[in-house]
Amino acid sequence: MTSAEQRYEAELKQSDIDHHTPTAGAMTGHIIANLLIHSLKISQAKLFAKGVAALFLEGYGDQWVVHEQQVFKELNTLLVSNGESIPTTIDQFKEFTMLEESGADKYQPGNEQLFNLIKDFDTQTLFITKAIALAQKEDWQPLAVKLSGLLAWINAQIAIAQHFLGHDLREGLYNEEDDDF
Repeated sequence: MTSAEQRYEAELKQSDIDHHTPTAGAMTGHIIANLLIHSLKISQAKLFAKGVAALFLEGYGDQWVVHEQQVFKELNTLLVSNGESIPTTIDQFKEFTMLEESGADKYQPGNEQLFNLIKDFDTQTLFITKAIALAQKEDWQPLAVKLSGLLAWINAQIAIAQHFLGHDLREGLYNEEDDDF
């Protein structure tokens, strides 16, 4: 019988292989980490944003957090139910997230804090579209469907928030010509 430490080491080794392949499960691990970090960033922005962005976050922030936490739980369950690894330690969440954090963000003007949350939503879409393509390639339809729903929801949130800020839909967001993904 193998020890818990040996099993965890084997999981980490397989996770490293999956992330370099990549697989739908590995890409979804990034999505899970991004959801957790983003929900924390939304909660903090609600505490510190000032001006009209504070009013916007008062109306939408809790809905965003609840939705992201629900999808976080559903994706974790789906992956574990299919024998996939998920991030389980703070170190793994920090390693897998692609969202940027700074303690100084709370001092930015409210509209900048909100726009940073929009850019985080946009960053998440890069991983989600890649994971959908991988899930379809791997014939993992339940994952593709769940991620497609998340993508549609995030795109709607980007549109609402960009409109609120007076931005065009893609203003200031990732552009394929930037090619930094």
